[in-house]
Amino acid sequence: MKKINIYTDLALEERERFKRNIEISGVKIDKNYNKELFMTTTDVEIFNENGAKSMGKPIGSYVTMETRFFKEDDLERQNIFAKEIANHMEEMTKNQNIKKILIVGLGNSKATPDSLGPKVAEQIEILPNVYCLAPGVLAQTGMETFSIVKGITAQMKPDIIIAIDSLAARNVRRITTTIQLTDTGITPGSGIGNHRKGLNEQSLNTKVIAIGVPMVVSGATIVNDTMEKLLEILASHNQNNSISNIFKDYTSDEKYQLFEELLSEDTEQMFVTPKDIDEIVDNLSKIIACGINMFCNVLK
Repeated sequence: MKKINIYTDLALEERERFKRNIEISGVKIDKNYNKELFMTTTDVEIFNENGAKSMGKPIGSYVTMETRFFKEDDLERQNIFAKEIANHMEEMTKNQNIKKILIVGLGNSKATPDSLGPKVAEQIEILPNVYCLAPGVLAQTGMETFSIVKGITAQMKPDIIIAIDSLAARNVRRITTTIQLTDTGITPGSGIGNHRKGLNEQSLNTKVIAIGVPMVVSGATIVNDTMEKLLEILASHNQNNSISNIFKDYTSDEKYQLFEELLSEDTEQMFVTPKDIDEIVDNLSKIIACGINMFCNVLK
């Protein structure tokens, strides 16, 4: 089988492709668990070209927060999570003199799994030197998101851009339970495999902090995760199980490709989202918007 790459926006998942005891040159990882919040926070730092090549991600900082409570309508917890987001943003910008901020809510407000960015934008407090827009998508405006943001950036000259969007993940359990912050920017549309030109410091000449949440999962990923679990169960019950032995020499990517090939063309192109996605997006947008507002208020 040819080697394939199962795309994910999460640096944490790229690190998980390697065995835990393997040290990756140019990559530093630190993981902490907060018992009170039931939240795991993982910091992945890629600090040289070797690390970037190994991870398939740009040099920079990636912070991943994981908890199932992101989905719940709990105001007290939401405020605590928002403060965590604000703290991470302050850490990512601690050496930068920020006076003007542009906030960009990426995505399609008419498609619920892709509406996170626009919903966050609706809840941003507009302060002096804080600007916000939701540029929509190509099908709505006829214009590339990058072109809109670049034009506004050239006119407003912000010190920093904060972009919010839906992401892609390769693990089902991270859908709607994970928030990633990174200072490396973002590629709009990546959550559904529709990659556009990236919004980053190289393309916009302005530092871009990206905040995103995996909102959908491909049909192939669901099949892969289910089969992986089945093989684990079979192996645990019988070490000599013939079915699990067939796959013992397959890499994760090779198994994924095989399971993907078993799907029909229609199923392969399907993206699945939780049935209560409307409520989940509302709750996540409140957390992220509140965190950004806290960050902006500190800079007043």
